[in-house]
Amino acid sequence: MEFVRSGLISVSRGKFEYLSGRDARISTPEHEQIKDVAAVVLAVGFDPLPSIAYLPPPVLATLAVSNNPINPILLAFHGTHHPAIPTLGFVGFYRSPYWGVMEMQARLITALWHNGGPASTHLPPSLASALSKDTSMLRTVSLRTDPRVSQFPMGDYVWLMSEFATALGLERSPPLGKMPMLPPRGDEMDILTPARYPSKNLTEEQQSEVLKSLRQTERTAWSGLSSGKFMAKAVFRSLAGKWKLERDLVSKLPSHPSGHFSGTAQFLLREATKEGREAEYNFLKGIGEHQGYEYLYIETGEFRAENGFTFQASRRYVWRYDERTDKLSVWFAKVDFPKMADYLFHDIKFKVADEEKNVEGTGTGTVGWCARADHLCEQDFYDVDYSFNFRAVNLRDWRLAYAVKGPQKDYTIDGWYER
Repeated sequence: MEFVRSGLISVSRGKFEYLSGRDARISTPEHEQIKDVAAVVLAVGFDPLPSIAYLPPPVLATLAVSNNPINPILLAFHGTHHPAIPTLGFVGFYRSPYWGVMEMQARLITALWHNGGPASTHLPPSLASALSKDTSMLRTVSLRTDPRVSQFPMGDYVWLMSEFATALGLERSPPLGKMPMLPPRGDEMDILTPARYPSKNLTEEQQSEVLKSLRQTERTAWSGLSSGKFMAKAVFRSLAGKWKLERDLVSKLPSHPSGHFSGTAQFLLREATKEGREAEYNFLKGIGEHQGYEYLYIETGEFRAENGFTFQASRRYVWRYDERTDKLSVWFAKVDFPKMADYLFHDIKFKVADEEKNVEGTGTGTVGWCARADHLCEQDFYDVDYSFNFRAVNLRDWRLAYAVKGPQKDYTIDGWYER
C-alpha cells in the first residue's frame, strides 16, 4: 500500500482480461493496456472458466458450468472431483490462497484413483464414509442463488484440513516441541501444515522430509515471536514514501540552540548502490545475484530555535537492507554528491516486541518494536533509540531519538514520523 501511496505502483481499476507475455489488458472503457508487466502479485476478478474451456462439451455440461464467479462448477468433496466423471480430478480449483489445502486435495485425488475411483467398493472406510456424507455439490447449487456472497464458500482453512485428514484416515501429529503461547488466552500456537498429517508407512527418507518441514515451520514461528528476526525487512518494506516529521532538539551547549523541526521525510526506493559496500556488491554481481534495494532518505523542513531564529533545514541518508544477513543499516550521504552513500552511520538492532505496552503516542491496536544503535564520531558518541509501531503489517508511525555526548556535542533529539 505504501508503494501505491508513494506512486511507485500505479493502480488500474477494472477487470483483468488477459496476460500475454509481458502485456496485460484491463476491461476499462478504454480497454487499458499495461505494458512490460514485472510481476503479478494478485489478479482479482479472474475468470476461471477459460482454464477449463478445452474440456469436451458433455464434460462441461456434467460439471454444470455457470457464469457464477464464486461457484462456477459443481464439484464434490471440497472441489476435488465429480462422481459422474471418475477419471477427472481438480487440484487448486479453490477460492482461497492456502497451499496446504491444495496439497490435501492432491492426496485425496491420489487415494481415489489408487482405490478405483469414487464409486469403487474398495475405498478405505474413512474415505467411503466421508464421500457418503459430503454435501459440497448441494451447497454449491444453493450458494449460486443466495443473494449473499461468501468470500470463502468452501469453508475455512482449519476445517478443510481436518475434513481431508478425516477422509484420508490421517491423524494430526503433535508439535515437535513446545510452541509459543499466544494472547489473549495464552493458548499454545498450533500451526496446521500438511506435514502435521503424515501418511502411514513412510520411508525413512520421507519421514526425514516431514521432520525437516516441521522443524522449519516451528523455528520460523519461534524466531518471529521471540526475537527481532524478520523485523528489519518488515520495517524496510513499510518505510517507502513520505512521512510527516516533528522533531524536538534539546541542547546543553549555547553554540547549538534548542528548538523544534517540522517538515517531511521521504524514502525513495532505488536499486542498491555499491558505495561503502564494494566488496559485497561485487561478490553478488559476480555470482549473478541481485544486489538488493535501498532508500535515499531526504528530509526537509523548518527549524525554529527557542531564541526565535528560524531557517530551512535538510539532510540526507541512505537506508539499506541486506537480505543475506537480515540487517537494516543507515549510511551518511556524501556532502558533494548527496545521492550517494558515504560511510556507515549505524546498524539497527531489533529487540523483542512488547505486546503489553504500546509506545506512548501511538494509536490503538499498534504494537511497538524497539531497536537500538550507536555511533562514535571521533570523540562524540551517538546513542540511538528506535520505536517502530505496526498495525498489522504496515508501519503506522515510528520514533527516532538520539542522545549525543562528547567534547563538541551535548544534546538530545526526539523525532516522530507519521503518515
